[in-house]
Amino acid sequence: MKLKEGNVAVVTGGNAGIGKSIANKLTQLGVHTIICARREEEGLKTVEEFSGRKGNIFFKKCDVSKTEDIDIVFSEIRSEFGRLDYAVNNAAIGGVASRLDKYPEKVFDRVINVNVKGCWNCMRGELPLMLETGGGSIVNVSSIAGINGADWLVSPYSASKHAVIGLTKSAALEFARKNIRINAVCPGFIRTEMLEDLFKSSPDPKKVEEEITKKHPVHRLADPDEVADAVIFLLSENSSFITGTAIPVDGGYSAV
Repeated sequence: MKLKEGNVAVVTGGNAGIGKSIANKLTQLGVHTIICARREEEGLKTVEEFSGRKGNIFFKKCDVSKTEDIDIVFSEIRSEFGRLDYAVNNAAIGGVASRLDKYPEKVFDRVINVNVKGCWNCMRGELPLMLETGGGSIVNVSSIAGINGADWLVSPYSASKHAVIGLTKSAALEFARKNIRINAVCPGFIRTEMLEDLFKSSPDPKKVEEEITKKHPVHRLADPDEVADAVIFLLSENSSFITGTAIPVDGGYSAV
């Protein structure tokens, strides 16, 4: 993949799951990578695990839904690195599995604040830095639940991921002539901590996992690295004529 060694990337939610896999691949390719997450202990362990790569790795603690946190993070990136070439807005929460009319309001608010406001908040910090250095590439992590409706009791999550695609497409049009490409990936069900938490919150976790697996024509769930490969492609010059799109990485789920 055509990623320039020495360039700078930020990955939110880079301490676990898909985000960690993306940070792993970026540092191996020589990209200096800042991971942002709420859980400091996990973030520092990731830095230790990925140290000594061609690309350096750094951790910054933040909650993407908090404007003050994002303002501090991107101010520090500007002063410490002077540029930002790649960004992956991956931080998200799944909420709980609950029927819409019984969904807890506090959980609903948190899902929207992290998944939608968090994505907007990060792009608000990323775009000025990219404009200053002549361009860049952003990938927002949506979901198959952002393409199709979700019949697995997560309507607020689905709504938030539809919104991420809307932000992606609109921002891509706004910045298309500024040499900034903005795309989204829409993963199917990936074996991550967030998915396991969703299973556990269900009345019958084993049954829910079996039903969800069957929804994928390939009849399996994916590994985070399979999504990370798609993200790296969209960040790279190999996808130089792609912007404003939302690419499913879902084992055929959205084709049914």
